[in-house]
Amino acid sequence: MSHSDVQDQRLVLSPAERRRLLSLAYGYLGTLADSEDIVQEALLRLAETDPAGIENAEAWLTTVVTRLAIDKLRSAQHRREIYTGEWLPEPLFHAPDAEQQAITHSRLSVGLLYLLEKLEPEQRIVFVLREVFDYPYGTIAGILGKSEAACRQLMVRARTALARSRHAPPAPQAIESSLISRFMEALSQGDEAALLSILADDAVLVGDGGGKVPSVLNPLHGADHVSRFFLGLLRKFGNVFETQPATVNGRPGMLTFREGHLISVASIDVENGRITAIYAVNNPDKLRGGWAEQTSAATL
Repeated sequence: MSHSDVQDQRLVLSPAERRRLLSLAYGYLGTLADSEDIVQEALLRLAETDPAGIENAEAWLTTVVTRLAIDKLRSAQHRREIYTGEWLPEPLFHAPDAEQQAITHSRLSVGLLYLLEKLEPEQRIVFVLREVFDYPYGTIAGILGKSEAACRQLMVRARTALARSRHAPPAPQAIESSLISRFMEALSQGDEAALLSILADDAVLVGDGGGKVPSVLNPLHGADHVSRFFLGLLRKFGNVFETQPATVNGRPGMLTFREGHLISVASIDVENGRITAIYAVNNPDKLRGGWAEQTSAATL
């Protein structure tokens, strides 16, 4: 077998290993394209590396993907500082009867990834490895080339930063599904009283239009502000929107269409039987994460 044949074989990953690496990269970066790029770069580096120097290819690829992600996060910080409005991750979604997206991880919700944007790159890396993928500190230390004590300290700082923001744990699926249905019905009817009964008093709406389409530039806080925003859209445009429930990053969500075109993917957090947060991605560059065209279920 030629050297090139060996390289070609080493570029081929099992589906499970590719999903693992893509999930890891997506947890670090929050975008599909960047995740795919660094996984491919890691594979190219593997092909160019002497096999004798690699004891465990899985561990080696994890380390390379992680370190490439740190570089990417550092370069992305400035771009996100000048980003128009709030930056939300690229959502992974599907219609209710579509196959679950392969790289969706139930703990990598849009809300969690939004909060992780507040962390420094290495804090984010440690949090994702430890809290999302359950890596032991000893392994994390080897991946980052730091001591276990340093990794634990990064985790303490990450948790301290995240403690300032609320992120609701998943509610039972039946409760979430019922609440989303009631929310869509209230929107379609323009029923302010119903919306206020569904939204938590301190509910928040975060939008991401990326400066390319209209969206809220700053988070809206409070059930009254959030409900008035949606009712304002209804008064301005009329019943031109269609909505349907969806699973977004393993959590309940809603797809919104206009004239058959997908214009928004929203991930919705539920706590104590009410909606506590809505993360609405409107930036068209981020709406490729898993939708298969279907007939919409409800009209707004």
